[in-house]
Amino acid sequence: MQHIKTTLQILIIALNSAFIGAMVLIALVIVPFWQAGETQAFLDWFSAYSPNIAKMMIPLGPGVLVLAILVFFMERENKILWGLTIVFLVANVGYFPIYFLPANASFAEQTIAISEVSAELATWLDFHWHRIILALGALLTSILAVVRNQSMILPIQRSRELSAS
Repeated sequence: MQHIKTTLQILIIALNSAFIGAMVLIALVIVPFWQAGETQAFLDWFSAYSPNIAKMMIPLGPGVLVLAILVFFMERENKILWGLTIVFLVANVGYFPIYFLPANASFAEQTIAISEVSAELATWLDFHWHRIILALGALLTSILAVVRNQSMILPIQRSRELSAS
């Protein structure tokens, strides 16, 4: 059981790191690309390519959350750290249906007024950075939980090894 729990914990850290990396790439590379072009070109690009980004991003956020919930119920120690991880992830994932789903739809379906796109894209980027910070909080608390758990396990293993000698 310990191996399964450890594997899930490492998977949470790895997937959340990938999620953060993808979000940082979007914030530092893709959004400036969108902002540099003409408004209509951005809307056309978003209509064509945003479904591909969604296919990658949507499973990562909720996927990490589901794994964190599993570990929370499997873990006897570090409940507070795993609980904080879940809180950060719920807040992160919550941004999607509340803000990003309607905003992305307005870009993809081109229902937003051209004059409002620049301001909306600036708001979009601000909220995107909020999500990055929340994901970093989740990453930090999950790493702390794993490190703390390992520091608790190692003395027990050493004690068993010494008593077996």
